Amino acid sequence: MENHLAHLDPTEQLAALRLEHAALEARLNELLGQPTNTAEEDLEVHRLKKLKLLRKDQIAQLADGAAASTEA
Repeated sequence: MENHLAHLDPTEQLAALRLEHAALEARLNELLGQPTNTAEEDLEVHRLKKLKLLRKDQIAQLADGAAASTEA
C-alpha cells in the first residue's frame, strides 16, 4: 500500500484509492481526447496508464482483504 495512505483505515484507503484512480482516468481521457499530443504528453499517457492499473490492483487487493475479513 502507498505510504501516504498508511495512516488511514481500510475504508478510507479504499475511498482514497478510488478517487486517485478516477483522477488518473480523467486526465488520461483528457489527453487521449486531444487530436495530437506532444512527446511529453505521450510519456504522461504511458505513465498514467501504469499508475491507473496499479491503483486498480491496489483497490482489488484492499477490497479482497476487506471481504475476507468480513467473512471470518
